[in-house]
Amino acid sequence: MIRREEADAVWVIHQTAHARLAGELAAHWQADFAPREALLLAALNHDAGWPDFEQQPRINEDGWPRSFLEMGAEEHFTIWERSIWAMFVQDRYAGLLTSLHAAALYERRLHVPPAVTAARQAGIEGFLDKWRAWQDELIATLRNHPYYGPAVQPRTLARNLRLLQVWDYLSLMLCWGPVKEDTLAEVPLGESAVTLRLAGDGRRALLLDPYPLDAPLTLWVDARRVVGGPFADDAALQRALADVPYQPLMFQVMSLAAH
Repeated sequence: MIRREEADAVWVIHQTAHARLAGELAAHWQADFAPREALLLAALNHDAGWPDFEQQPRINEDGWPRSFLEMGAEEHFTIWERSIWAMFVQDRYAGLLTSLHAAALYERRLHVPPAVTAARQAGIEGFLDKWRAWQDELIATLRNHPYYGPAVQPRTLARNLRLLQVWDYLSLMLCWGPVKEDTLAEVPLGESAVTLRLAGDGRRALLLDPYPLDAPLTLWVDARRVVGGPFADDAALQRALADVPYQPLMFQVMSLAAH
């Protein structure tokens, strides 16, 4: 679950809804990538393991809806495993990309402050060891595949993973809250890679330069506005959300240079 905090409201957004936005960004991306269908599938459904967990949302230490960043590692490992297999049974390459995406996130946690505890580090390393072995075996089986063979070559695979990472990040920036200035390096665009600049305009806009999409986009995601809170326990949060209707949050994605 994503918790979006605005000046006058707190919203909760499902992880799978965020992934749908990533899929829409991918569908409008101005770069050739192959296998296109597998990448679009991975962008759209890389969070497919979340629904069971989000049926009973929980609170964080402050009594507000717990975001995915506030969950324990073991829960995350289970969710990622479900997401990877949900992709794999539909498309092996999409499953491979989803597993590589998860592994890259955990590798970053090991090397970016704040440092993890020794127990958490051991858990992450065990997760990475398991899925690296799985990835190596899957890549080996796909090398002679008539369709996926070229896509598992190291350079192409790295480029496709970077695309998935960028789509995921841009969607998160929309869902999290007012966009702050940022840059993303090595973003595949056209035939090359660029440094992508991000900025915001108001509460629900994302401005990009160079503009990577084929047109300005209006996107939306269903969300629930949190009524009340902070909450005393998980049950209180669940009761409150049960009575709250979903509402569409509208987002704009536009060119920074033309704004």
